[in-house]
Amino acid sequence: MADLGSERDGRSSRVKVEVTPRVCLHDVPTSINVSGLTPKKNVTLTLTTHNDSGHKFHTFAQYVSDESGRVDVEESEAVGGAYTGVFPAGLFSTLTEYPFKYTRLQKEDCTSPWKMTLLVHEGHLTLEESTVSNGIASALLERHIMGPGVRRVPVTHERVRGTVFFPAGSGPHPAIVDIFGGFGGLKEYRASMLASRGFACLAIAYFNYDDLPKILTTMDLEYFEEAVEYLLKQPDVIPDRCGVLSSSKGGSFGLAMGIHLAKVTAVVSIGGMLVGDTSTTYQGKELWKGVTLDATLYDLDEQNMITIKENALKKKVTYDHPSMPPIETAPENTHFLLISGEEDGMRSKVPLEAITHRMRLYGREGKCHTVVYSGAGHIIEPPYNTFSGYSIYDLTGQKIIMIWGGEPQGVCKAQVDNWQNMRKFLEMHVRDRSPWYEQYVGMASGKGKF
Repeated sequence: MADLGSERDGRSSRVKVEVTPRVCLHDVPTSINVSGLTPKKNVTLTLTTHNDSGHKFHTFAQYVSDESGRVDVEESEAVGGAYTGVFPAGLFSTLTEYPFKYTRLQKEDCTSPWKMTLLVHEGHLTLEESTVSNGIASALLERHIMGPGVRRVPVTHERVRGTVFFPAGSGPHPAIVDIFGGFGGLKEYRASMLASRGFACLAIAYFNYDDLPKILTTMDLEYFEEAVEYLLKQPDVIPDRCGVLSSSKGGSFGLAMGIHLAKVTAVVSIGGMLVGDTSTTYQGKELWKGVTLDATLYDLDEQNMITIKENALKKKVTYDHPSMPPIETAPENTHFLLISGEEDGMRSKVPLEAITHRMRLYGREGKCHTVVYSGAGHIIEPPYNTFSGYSIYDLTGQKIIMIWGGEPQGVCKAQVDNWQNMRKFLEMHVRDRSPWYEQYVGMASGKGKF
């Protein structure tokens, strides 16, 4: 993608900013270089964007140019602002709503890119000053959520509601069902980014969307089974296996799919509430009851900010709890990748540890892979999505501020690593170990019949 350097108002014609790549997929690392400054010059870099509702998000970082009059964010240390130290993705990771209102920055319209304005300002500005300064050099960035050739198809199939994204090219592509958490509705950005990397991905809603229930009291696993069957019947999709990517509240449903649906051979859970608060049924039988998350589990401060008490959750969520999904009964060819942040305010590490202990007791630990990221919280997104340490959450009808936890650099590192790790995991267990795909590859190479 092309680089861009530009100047503003002719006031500092020597100062240039180069962004490489300027236009790219959002999961691509980006370098920022400022040149033409005087040596040891105080400057402030800002990045500004707007969400799809028009709300402004902004961040700033203060730097000092080197002896050659340059600032390179891959090497230069920020000395103040939203972060300090060497943090190449710092501007992307620290975007927050301005004025601040606890809104989480997410892409709702995947067909349009993030458009971000990078400005270079003279001096070390405060946050407020940086929002009104015109700067001395600028660059306009475009960060795409959908890659070239990716197709977006809304899904209304029997009970299933969602959107499927197909990669460019004829395939066959590995199939993934993408399930988000307790906000409900339909989130598409993760599925579109996975499709941009070669997966046929169905972003599925399961409550608070279209004609689905507004509030979830019980969940019928056959709903997700219908979604899997629909996806596997699509052209250019590997038809015998499916993966599941789930997060937060969706974690227990992801486990249920891996345990009970034979065609689901890989389950990824990110910050999963693996012992869920929703009773789950399948084929007319109750699989397990939801665990009631009563007031004794929550730590609510005077600012109406909430976290879950770790010790209280450990007493409630044990490996032998009646509502613990019997993960040890999953088919032999089903594998689980369970991911958590060490600083998760929802304490997802607690059920993760209970699940892994249970798998060890049954001698099936080889089927359950875990990663706990230092410095990360509950929300681990695709790379370079901004850090969200807290946001407004509807807890049983009450608007509270949920502390998700983590810190920007730790979350950024976790997101980059997890994006690579989970894609390799899904490729292995959905594509590479598929008997159908092995036969297809053999046929394509002339070594067998299909």
